[in-house]
Parts: sequence; C-alpha cells; structure tokens
Amino acid sequence: MEHDSSRSGYHEPEPGESGLQEAEDWGDDMPKTFSVNLIWAEAEDRQGRPGAIGYHGGMPWHLKEDLRHFRDLTISHPVIMGRRTWESLDPKHRPLRNRDNIVVSRNPRFAAPGATVVASLDDALDLARQEAIPDDGIERSEIWVIGGGQLFKEALPVANKAFVTLIRTQVDADAYAPDMAALVDGELWHVTDETPWTAPEDASSGISAYRYVTFEKTR
Repeated sequence: MEHDSSRSGYHEPEPGESGLQEAEDWGDDMPKTFSVNLIWAEAEDRQGRPGAIGYHGGMPWHLKEDLRHFRDLTISHPVIMGRRTWESLDPKHRPLRNRDNIVVSRNPRFAAPGATVVASLDDALDLARQEAIPDDGIERSEIWVIGGGQLFKEALPVANKAFVTLIRTQVDADAYAPDMAALVDGELWHVTDETPWTAPEDASSGISAYRYVTFEKTR
C-alpha cells in the first residue's frame, strides 16, 4: 500500500474486514459503524441499454444539479475511485476537496498527488476506516465508492446503499454501472427513495429530465 505524503498524521492501516457492516469495537465510548455507499449517474446508450456511465474515460453529459448532489453527499467523507476515474477529473478539481481521496490502481508506480494510492478495494476500505490523528474533520461512518464501472462491480457485494441519478438522454458509452433494476427484481436490493422527474436548469444540456433514486441492499 502506497501512502501519499499529504496524509501525514494517519495511522498505518491495520488488517481488518473490508466492507464492514456491523459495529466495530474501537475501545472507546461507542462502537463505530460504517456504510459503504456507491454513487453514480447513468443514462441509456445509443442502443437503449441502461446503465451508461462513461465514454472514453469521461462523463458523456454535464448536469450541474447532479454535480451539486454528488458534492453534497460525499463532502467530508472518504471517496474511493479507480485510476481512470481519478484521471477523468479536471486537474483543477483533484483531489476532490474536503474529502479523503483514495485511488485504487494495480500499478505500483502510479501517483495521484493529494490522494493515497492503494492496490485493491480491500486496502482502500481498510484505509478509509482509519481515523486521522490529529482529527482531520473527515466523517468515516460513510465511505463512498465513486467509480468506475469495474470498481462498482467489485464493491457491490460489500455495499450497503447505492445513490443513482437517472438521466433521460442517450449517449455514446463504453462503461456501465451495475444493473440495479435486475437486482431489485431479484429482491437482492430495494428502492428506499426516489424523487420526481425534473427538467434540468440548462435547457441546452441535451437532457430532458433527471431523478435521484436510492437503493438499499435487502437484509
């Protein structure tokens, strides 16, 4: 596991159970619990296949409302992403501010200034749970996996919730999210909240409407 120097003051992560969903005894007044959340926006591809999330390493739309939604949910929490997702971020916005940025890459030489690079999702989850000393203001009870498609697929078995923005448009795509509708049909996940379809502020975005849907794993 490679640590960026910007994370000074952190304990070296100790071995633990990634994707922890039960209370963990930290030896203080109250046990800590963790929720692993997935978050993405998806549209249909040109053939009508749902779950399109990316094309050529980027997001094939721009929806200001969804960017605000993403920021509001993930701010002050650890965010875990793959190398391609890190590289797709505008350099002036990375690392994502007021969040603990953790990048998963199998390349031991990959560097992500301002973030910590680890070799696996398990390592990322273990690291995300480690408290900083001194306190850095990051709330580690919620850990957010933010992409891309392969990391979502890998994280699905340990995730508790998925926060999905459904976008009404068709785009070129080469990256896809998990099929949440199939998981709901199989009673493995269920919808806990959904907003009405809403027209975006920018009428020229090519997006007719969007909505936010929250899924939770069925216990």
